[in-house]
Amino acid sequence: MTVVRTCPACSDTVTAGDVFCEGCGRTLPEEVRDARDTDAVATAPQESLADHARPGLVPGDGAPTAPQVSLGGLTLSESLTSDSEWDEIDAMATQPVRRAPRPAEPPAPAPEKVAPEWPPPATGSNPVQPTNPDLCVWCPGTVLDGYCEKCGFLQPTGRDHVEMRTRSAVGVSDRGLRHRRNEDAMAIRVIDADDAHAPGSVVAVVCDGVSSSPRSDEASRVTAETGATVLAERLRRGEDPRAATGAAMTRAAEAVAAIAESPSSAPACTFVSAVVDPASGTTTIGWVGDSRAYWLSGGPAASASALLTKDDSWSEAMVQAGALSREEAKRSANAHALIAWMGADSGEIDAHISTVTPTGPGAVVLCSDGLWNYYPEAQALTDAVPGAGADPHAAARTYVSLALKAGGKDNITVVVIPVPTAQGGHRAEQA
Repeated sequence: MTVVRTCPACSDTVTAGDVFCEGCGRTLPEEVRDARDTDAVATAPQESLADHARPGLVPGDGAPTAPQVSLGGLTLSESLTSDSEWDEIDAMATQPVRRAPRPAEPPAPAPEKVAPEWPPPATGSNPVQPTNPDLCVWCPGTVLDGYCEKCGFLQPTGRDHVEMRTRSAVGVSDRGLRHRRNEDAMAIRVIDADDAHAPGSVVAVVCDGVSSSPRSDEASRVTAETGATVLAERLRRGEDPRAATGAAMTRAAEAVAAIAESPSSAPACTFVSAVVDPASGTTTIGWVGDSRAYWLSGGPAASASALLTKDDSWSEAMVQAGALSREEAKRSANAHALIAWMGADSGEIDAHISTVTPTGPGAVVLCSDGLWNYYPEAQALTDAVPGAGADPHAAARTYVSLALKAGGKDNITVVVIPVPTAQGGHRAEQA
């Protein structure tokens, strides 16, 4: 038989095992809360609120009150002190007061593995291969707009290690050991041997993204591709290499400026290009920033190795102004600060164009500072890989390997263009 239990204060119906009345909040006498019957279902143990009397909740006709709302942890006596406030709460109530925690939910199943193994490989020549573009390759986080929401690192872009091989030039680019992605870019074009204006000419561009700018990897890619494409097109039309180089640099600068969201958020990069005429060995170089071009001698009969560019950097400016010696400038914290670059925030660029006709054999080498930081002098590069022009692919790979072994502190990009001709003369004009 089921026993009907009521609160002696407000006559509200209570359940066996309750320690307080849901209607008025008063503590139930032991004879009410301990009374049991055979078909009663015990409730979960409840927290006593004996110290929180709720006056004014007893209706005049003894009927149960409306359910009460949760009061966010305040004691009832502190939160509501008048009958009118209780009446307002009763009128708006949508759920009962909970005086004990909810029963524990069953444990959720263990989450599946959310990211591939990390940390990344120890060498730059073995790039990370993300298995899911939405998952971070460095930690168990998720990726949004190219960044991990957990560790904040940029994600690889598929350019960690790139090799380009053509019949007349080879390029190798690597992210190095310290950077999380490769912000360098390169592009190579070879004009057909039967072209009417520039048969067999080789066009190459190397760009180094400015790490302090946003989307620097995109800046270098857009600039390199635009510069090489425009340069090759102009040569096919019969333009002089110097004029073609100037036009290509202008178009490349416009292209990288166009991807900026605003001048204060402008992707930026350096630029160096080369046009090599295989018949004469004449080479036209264009540059902005501190990516470099070198002539590397291939033997005693060839022109001596030489640096063909001059850095647009703070240290070079100090040396040229006579303010610091070269050694003092190199030791400065501002040694690699750029004074010219390509980007929407660069202002009017001061493009440099130089033409040289070396006596071969040898090689023209374009590179980012990831290589020349370790081998700044032309002769040092020549000694590191003797006869680079004889096997440009092996030479480019060796240069990258040497930079990695030396520390790999930056992205490394090298393009090697062999010059087999024995014709040529002295270095010509520079502008």
